[in-house]
Amino acid sequence: MKITKRQLRRIIKEGIDIVNSETGELLVFEDDWQDGGGDAPEAAARDIMKRLNITQLSSQIDGDIEDIEVKPEDWALMDVELHGKRRYRKNKREQERLDIKNLMNRLDQWAKDAGGDYGADNPDVDMQDVAWDLSDSAQFEFKEDEWDELIWAFDGSEDELRTYVADSIAG
Repeated sequence: MKITKRQLRRIIKEGIDIVNSETGELLVFEDDWQDGGGDAPEAAARDIMKRLNITQLSSQIDGDIEDIEVKPEDWALMDVELHGKRRYRKNKREQERLDIKNLMNRLDQWAKDAGGDYGADNPDVDMQDVAWDLSDSAQFEFKEDEWDELIWAFDGSEDELRTYVADSIAG
């Protein structure tokens, strides 16, 4: 079996850069993309181009990196495919993390666990006496922005939030 020089370069290349033909902007595809600052794994470049029906204007191999030049509108499609989906997923995760229903469920579970753990360690204690003090530590279970969302849900009153937590612990 004979392999041409071009086929060999294609096999051993280290990365693919998709170049916007007008601006020169790059989308970098490399195997160590997470560590090296690339946009995606090398294998994804050709898959995305095929899936989005993008044709290359030119291709040039520079050392171990293949530069593929595409039209600006095709480059924009690939950019949205890579970065747009990531932004969407990140925003969706962020919205779920800050969703008040999820936060309240976590707060209720924390209060139940804190009351149960303290009660198990101190069986003769009246939980009404210690619930307010225990409610102080609830905020350290949440990130700052999550705690702010919880306060906002109680009309901006941290005392009302703490009272709710203390009641949950005592109950």
